[in-house]
Amino acid sequence: MNFLVLKKTNILWNSNEISKIFNKNIDKDWTCTGVEIDSRKVKPGNIFLAMPGTEFDGHNFIKDAINMGANSLIIKESLNITKDNLNIIKVDDVYKSLILLSKASRKRINNSKNIIAITGSSGKTSTKEMLGHALSTIESTYINPDSYNNHVGVPYSLANMPRNTNYGIFELGMNNLNEISILSKLVKPDIAIITNISEAHIGNFNSIKDIIKAKSEIFNGLRSNGYILLNNDHIYYKELEKNISKSKNYNIIKYGFNKNADIRLIKRLVENYGQTLIAEAYGKTYKYKINLDGEHQAINSLAVLGVLLISKCNIEKGLKNLTKVSLPAGRGKRYNLMIKGQDTVLIDDTYNANLSSMVASLKTLCEKAKNNRKVLFFGEMRELGAFSEDLHQKLYGYLISFNIAMIIFVGNKTKNLYKLCNRRIECFWSENVDSLSKEEISNLIKPKDFILVKGSRNMKMEIIVKYLLDNFKGK
Repeated sequence: MNFLVLKKTNILWNSNEISKIFNKNIDKDWTCTGVEIDSRKVKPGNIFLAMPGTEFDGHNFIKDAINMGANSLIIKESLNITKDNLNIIKVDDVYKSLILLSKASRKRINNSKNIIAITGSSGKTSTKEMLGHALSTIESTYINPDSYNNHVGVPYSLANMPRNTNYGIFELGMNNLNEISILSKLVKPDIAIITNISEAHIGNFNSIKDIIKAKSEIFNGLRSNGYILLNNDHIYYKELEKNISKSKNYNIIKYGFNKNADIRLIKRLVENYGQTLIAEAYGKTYKYKINLDGEHQAINSLAVLGVLLISKCNIEKGLKNLTKVSLPAGRGKRYNLMIKGQDTVLIDDTYNANLSSMVASLKTLCEKAKNNRKVLFFGEMRELGAFSEDLHQKLYGYLISFNIAMIIFVGNKTKNLYKLCNRRIECFWSENVDSLSKEEISNLIKPKDFILVKGSRNMKMEIIVKYLLDNFKGK
């Protein structure tokens, strides 16, 4: 969600700026309202960058972009194309042109001291969404859309940041070392947040220490005297703290349940929808409500409180807007189903999965279900490499202690855990989602169930969610 809604008349870039950025002579004056790399999403007045990709080349979709209303093109030098009323900039490397635009965008709001970067093994998007809602009540706020958090998504988001942005919020993701460092140096944050550290993507690393090192790269672009917000409840906090440079005089703010936290969660009052929280920060108590479930979301909200404190803005006003936060599909979104005339709850957490996020989702399921029957559709956790078997097995104790009534395991890497759990819990196993018949799914669920569907992105667990919504959607 982009909280600063741009009107079609708003000017994002003009020809004079583009001329300087690319060191090109431009004969006539023109403006553009946005930067786009996907021809299907082009809006009238946009500048279209014909980006080469792993599967598709944007140059093959130039005609589509023009038909959608693009008034400008950035294309490779070797392409011969001319068209009346179309502004064409030829470059050696289209991706590098996106980087140049992103750097220029960041530079023109250099006076702002409210650029925020967020990373972590989980909770990035939730924290970003909460921050966007809180800050948008105070000043013009821009957040990078969806999960545009990689080497393309971050510069694309920066290139589209409006010139009057006061708060800019960017999510930084990674699969390997040295990725976040590059992104952080583009964003140049004033405030850096690390939500947590876990074994997500550990298949691409040698150890958890490498993941800690990779996440710590967010500090590489952080300005001197900037602020660092860290969740000091997680077990890797001390290791993370060791990676913070002492020479740049960073201000470290710790948040969590921990008694040593600067921003401490004192109490949670769980409600049917959302929760009311009581937090203490620097001797003052704050009471506020968030429209999200789970202890992990309560902890994420403390980072929002931290940013509001740093910004010295209207804290109560910002916190009040957290009641309006809703999660995108696949990220813990809750739906009401109707089975045999009775309310049944579906939790869609299909966007991704790792050990810590799976445990957090299970805790939330148990907290919300109370005495209702709990059903789990468990999709394999991917990108764990040699650690996969051990990390799947670590969930056994949680699955038993949380009193899950039925588990439907999906994926080859879940098979041994299925065999183990099947001795204590009613379980089923399927190689993939496509092997699960609709009749099987229908027969497994009952009225008043609380159903959690979770797994790694490429397990396509959203197919199960779609089937349930299509056939049992309630009010």
